[in-house]
Amino acid sequence: MAETNKPQWDIWKELDELRQRHKELAPMFARIGVAPEFAQMINNLRLDVQRRPPSPPISTNERDKDATAAEEYKRAFASHYEEVFFKVESCLRMPWPPETQYLVPGIQEELNSLRRTLAKNPLVSPSLDRLDALIDEYADLEKMDERLDRAAIEARKGQLIEVLGFPLIVRRQLAHPEWELLPALASDAYRELLRTKIENYRIAGWLQSRLYDKWYIALEFDAIWARLKRDANDRERIISQLKLNWPKLGNWAPDFPHADLVWYLLLVLCCVVALFMEWWFAAGALLVWLQLSVIIEKHHAQLVVKRRQALLLECGRFKRIRDSISSGKFDASTVLRQLKQFNFRHYVSEEGMHLLQSMSIGGGGI
Repeated sequence: MAETNKPQWDIWKELDELRQRHKELAPMFARIGVAPEFAQMINNLRLDVQRRPPSPPISTNERDKDATAAEEYKRAFASHYEEVFFKVESCLRMPWPPETQYLVPGIQEELNSLRRTLAKNPLVSPSLDRLDALIDEYADLEKMDERLDRAAIEARKGQLIEVLGFPLIVRRQLAHPEWELLPALASDAYRELLRTKIENYRIAGWLQSRLYDKWYIALEFDAIWARLKRDANDRERIISQLKLNWPKLGNWAPDFPHADLVWYLLLVLCCVVALFMEWWFAAGALLVWLQLSVIIEKHHAQLVVKRRQALLLECGRFKRIRDSISSGKFDASTVLRQLKQFNFRHYVSEEGMHLLQSMSIGGGGI
């Protein structure tokens, strides 16, 4: 059984697959050094750096034609290097771990130096070997020296796994309940865990995206839906919420099976004994007590039925909101209006409500 409960999956692999499917997540992964697209860009750039500039034109001994060719050669020569420099600067603006920024001034200084060299000698090819080496070092975290704060990158990676990985863990738990990765969706423990996760997500601004806004709101409403279904179908919970405290053995010994049946049988037995012993006052009191118990139990049963019907009605209304969110296409402003209309705001956690409101302000149509 222990082997069955052991998760047989790699959350990092699933996160990387998610990155490949959703391009909006690429900048987040680039900030921890995971950016295949950036690596491909660097490889293409290094090929451009190593590419030879245009060759000088061959003289035709025709003055006008040679002059035009010379001017075109000058423009092509300057354009060749300026294109390379522009691509280098574009790469420096791409998402990459902030800890690598200590290399950027050196690259910028090398670019400025090469531009000054070309300004002095417009048709002389400068050496780009140093620029090539700097770009190679900038794109490879393994080649950087001790100035690179690797611990900070690892901490950011851990934050990414914690925040972006939680919805994946919930999905995996639902697919494999025997793994017991998380508390039950309807439990108070899961509600508190989800509240914490949403709070962490909102704090980590660099990890926020429309995709995860939608996913975390869906998790919030799925948990509420699970609690509503549990409450509507749990008679004992409804009774405890209504505080029906007519004195009986079941109130004092809730774990005792058939406690109420035993309690009323004892009362009937005591009433019969009192009648046989001609203890008329005791027998009368017990008869009155039993009659009141019957009346009150019927009243309690009616209250429980009414409360359950009210909960089922709330479930039906809430399910429509939850289904629209689960579909992935909803407007946050509309959801907020529906919550207010049906008085469902108290079901949503404070963090979930803040997330909905921020989505509404930012144009929360998904």
